[in-house]
Amino acid sequence: MFDFTMEQWLLIAVLAYVAFTIGRMSKSGETPEARATRRMEEETRAADAFSSLSPSIQSDVDRLLMDKKLIEAIKVIREHTGLGLKESKIAAEQRRAQIAA
Repeated sequence: MFDFTMEQWLLIAVLAYVAFTIGRMSKSGETPEARATRRMEEETRAADAFSSLSPSIQSDVDRLLMDKKLIEAIKVIREHTGLGLKESKIAAEQRRAQIAA
């Protein structure tokens, strides 16, 4: 079998952690500018989709957000817009910020 000392096991653990961290950092391969552009596009799609909701649905979402029920608000947005989870969350967070202002 393998008879490693405590120091060798520690070195293996540190190397594994460093490899994991580097892999996570380079996973997307996106530049910061590309990430910012993608984020702006997601925010625009979310805002457009929310504004296309009927006033009664918008009012339901507003009520849920005022009651601090973010997850329920996201569900309502997803059901009525067809957005994915991430963009629905962005739409709900944008609306919550508007209500709080």
